[in-house]
Amino acid sequence: MKVGAVIAWLFFWAMAPLCFAWADSGQIIAKSNLGDLCKAAPATHRKTIVYVDLTTVKKDEAEWGLTILNKLELGSREPLTVLGVNPSTFEVSDLFESCYPTLTKSEIDQERIGRGIWDQLTQLDPEAQQRENVQTFDTRLRSSLNQLIDASSRLSQGKRRNVLGAIAVDKNRFADTHSVYRIIVYTNGVITDPSVGETASDEQTMRVLAEKYAASFSGAEVYVYGIVGEETQRPLESRAKIFSSFFLNNWGWMRSFSPSLPHQQNDLFQPVKILVGTFEGGGTKGTAKLTFATGTGPEMAQAWLTFVVGTNSLFVPFQGEYSCDASNCKLTGTALENVPSWSSTPYFRKGDRVTLSGKPHEGMEGALQPATREIFKESAKDKEVQYVLKFHPQ
Repeated sequence: MKVGAVIAWLFFWAMAPLCFAWADSGQIIAKSNLGDLCKAAPATHRKTIVYVDLTTVKKDEAEWGLTILNKLELGSREPLTVLGVNPSTFEVSDLFESCYPTLTKSEIDQERIGRGIWDQLTQLDPEAQQRENVQTFDTRLRSSLNQLIDASSRLSQGKRRNVLGAIAVDKNRFADTHSVYRIIVYTNGVITDPSVGETASDEQTMRVLAEKYAASFSGAEVYVYGIVGEETQRPLESRAKIFSSFFLNNWGWMRSFSPSLPHQQNDLFQPVKILVGTFEGGGTKGTAKLTFATGTGPEMAQAWLTFVVGTNSLFVPFQGEYSCDASNCKLTGTALENVPSWSSTPYFRKGDRVTLSGKPHEGMEGALQPATREIFKESAKDKEVQYVLKFHPQ
């Protein structure tokens, strides 16, 4: 071999480690370490948290696990946490925590544009690396689900069986108020608790659970699946009301209560916007808060109005539209539930309409009105029902 060729060969191997290091720095997609990948800037601000009721898990039934593996529709780098729940002792065990190791199409395109010869020699193609990362993610997730099966086989059930109480104990997991939370619960929906008598009515049960197991789920959307009929338990409709009321009272909205998980979306979400202010109407006034989340473009918005009167907070979920240009922002929405849900004369009703507007990056003002014309009964004169709302950035 000629001297020049030898020198070139030695130079290559001397420089190769540096070239590898250089190629890896700043290359999000090429990272095979999922921990490093999950530390990259988020593409979505939604977090998915799955609670598995261990008393519902059966070794010879696989559908619950396949649902978690295949039907969550996670967004790019969306954090996923899977927890095993003992509804008797309220023990909540962390089994899996990672992000879904993919990038958006635009990020992949940008990665490819910047790939040079050394990148092509030292790294997998971005999509090939991504496939390997997803396979690693799925393998780890499947292993965690097997651990849940093992834990369920060792479970000793007590008199209490309250998955809602256990989730409430885990409330500190929802402390990030700028995140969009999605809660998925696998359970058969059976609730037995010493504080709730066997003959208690649905309304009594709702009140007891609300008072004893208070929490805050930061506006989470909730999906409950695995629901089956139990001859010794309340009818399915009653159980659905109890679950819905529990989450609504704790700042969460239950979208589904069924045997299987409905179709999910992997939309990307912006951070939750928070505005604080006041409300006034019907001779009552107090503090209020507006929180809402949107996707990456103009689209439907999931919003919450929180009304505080004394020591009580009422959480009202809305579905609506948010638009914003250089001079004006507007939010309109329709209430999704009666609040309080157990009351025959709720303060707020499903169908109530909210309209707010204001300048970008400033406050918003508007009103909350009933779907049909109503009046406040007052001694002087009757006034049309309307709550005036004024908000400013937090």
